[in-house]
Amino acid sequence: MTSVSTKNLVLILIALFVFQFGCFAQGLDDKLNEAFMPIANWWDALVFTEVGIGDYSVPLVLIILMGGATFCSFYFKFVNIREFWTAIKVVRGKYDLLESIATNEHLNVNLSGEDIVGTIKDESHHGEVNHFQALATAVSGTVGLGNIAMVAVAIGIGGPGATFWMIVAGLLGMSTKFVECTLGVKYRDIDAEGNVYGGPMYYISKGFKEMGFVKFEKIVSVILAVFCVGASFGGGNAF
Repeated sequence: MTSVSTKNLVLILIALFVFQFGCFAQGLDDKLNEAFMPIANWWDALVFTEVGIGDYSVPLVLIILMGGATFCSFYFKFVNIREFWTAIKVVRGKYDLLESIATNEHLNVNLSGEDIVGTIKDESHHGEVNHFQALATAVSGTVGLGNIAMVAVAIGIGGPGATFWMIVAGLLGMSTKFVECTLGVKYRDIDAEGNVYGGPMYYISKGFKEMGFVKFEKIVSVILAVFCVGASFGGGNAF
C-alpha cells in the first residue's frame, strides 16, 4: 500500500512539474514574440516596400529577384531553355567518363613539376560528390519549403492565378541558378585533402576582389553570411 501511494505521489509531482514548465514555456514564448515583433515588422516593411509602376504597386524584393533573373536569361540567351537537355544528360552521368580522362591542362603536379603519383586516373574530376548526388542534395534542401509549403501559402494568399507567376518566376530563376552555380565552381577552393569549399561568400569575395573592390568585398561577403544564417533560422526552422 505504501509503495502504491509513493508511486502515485511521484506521478503527481511529475505532472505538476510538467504543468509548471509548460506555463513557463508559454510565458517565455509570448515574451520572445513581444521582443522580436518590432524587428520582424520592420524587416517585413523593408523587404516588401512597394514601388509604383504605372497603375500597379510591386514589392521591391520582387523587382530585384525578377529583374536579375530576366537580365541573366537575356544576357545568356535563355540558357535555361537552350541547355535544359544538356543539364539532364549531365545529371544522368553521360559526361562522367569524359571528366575522368586526364588531360595535359589538368595535370596535378608537385613543386618540381612532376606528376603526383596516384592522381593520374581522375585528375580532371574535382569534387566530393557526383552530379546526381549534388542534385539530390540541392533538391532536398529546396523542395520541401519552397516548392510545397510556399506554393500552398502563395495560392492561399494570391489565389490560383499565383501558380502562373510562380511558373514564370521559376523558369526565369533557372538562369539565376545557372549563374550562381557557375560562379560557385569558378571561385571554389580545394584543399590538399580534396575537400571543396565554395558558395556565394567565396565568389562574391573573390569576384569583387578581382574587380578592385577589396574593402567592399569583405563587407558584402560578411553581410551575406549573416543573412544566410538568418534565412536558415527564419525559413528552415521558424516557418
